[in-house]
Amino acid sequence: MPYLVVEYHFDPPLTDQALRSAFDALKPCLEMRGIRRLRSWLADDRRSMICEYQAADAQTVREAYHSANVGFAKVWPAQLFEFGPPQAPGP
Repeated sequence: MPYLVVEYHFDPPLTDQALRSAFDALKPCLEMRGIRRLRSWLADDRRSMICEYQAADAQTVREAYHSANVGFAKVWPAQLFEFGPPQAPGP
């Protein structure tokens, strides 16, 4: 299944409450489309974030975000590139 990256930009910086609300709203919309969230990276200044997903395609991810009424800057397909031997997924 393809990897997809969702980019976000926040001004003012993202709060814990806004982050929790967005993830709570997204969860059922992602699940019903078979989208699997892999990990999220939040910048130390909380003004940028990216989330990695496995999904059928970028449009499916966009539809989930629109259904959840969660904003984003971009959604783009990606290839996983790692240095060294593959590592087992974390818990």
